[in-house]
Amino acid sequence: MATSSLGQTEINWDKLDKTKFYVLGAGIFTGVTVGLYPVSVIKTRLQVATKDTAEKSASSVIRGILKTDGVPGLYRGFGTVIIGAVPARIIFLTALETTKVTAFKMVEPFKFSEPTQAALANGIAGMAASVCSQAVFVPIDVISQKLMVQGYSGHEKYNGGLDVARKIIRIDGIRGFYRGFGLSVMTYSPSSAVWWASYGSSQRIIWR
Repeated sequence: MATSSLGQTEINWDKLDKTKFYVLGAGIFTGVTVGLYPVSVIKTRLQVATKDTAEKSASSVIRGILKTDGVPGLYRGFGTVIIGAVPARIIFLTALETTKVTAFKMVEPFKFSEPTQAALANGIAGMAASVCSQAVFVPIDVISQKLMVQGYSGHEKYNGGLDVARKIIRIDGIRGFYRGFGLSVMTYSPSSAVWWASYGSSQRIIWR
């Protein structure tokens, strides 16, 4: 760890134990994903349901999934998400910490207050990290969503994530993996910037 000119303890990226950093970060992310993934499956099915679909509410979707597929049905596409999202999370954390170091150097000459400098540096880092990670997150999201709704409400059935990927490439090419990429960046990058800016400035205010 190293102390910056802001008077606070910052992560020294060069001296950081990256193995522990990545293992801990990936582990926490995986745990959260396990808990929340069924919610994504239910939400996605509700979004693609037609007016003729019998399942009109979250509770009816859950009952339908449990009846036809059991608990594993709530985790359709989960393997694909974990395989792709762990590298994406590593990209996010790497971009966040490395960009944050550069961003602090950029804002220091302006002599803003410590909370403002921290908010700007963390906000820039959060936005940059989100943009970088979306390059991996979006293709994984496209594949996992197709797996979530396969065979439901007239949607095509697949033999796993690789089958989805092959069919996307055959029909749409590589561009098919990036449907909605622009909207994802527009949605998640600003929210990531706001979150990390708030986190950084709050640290400075609380630790004074």
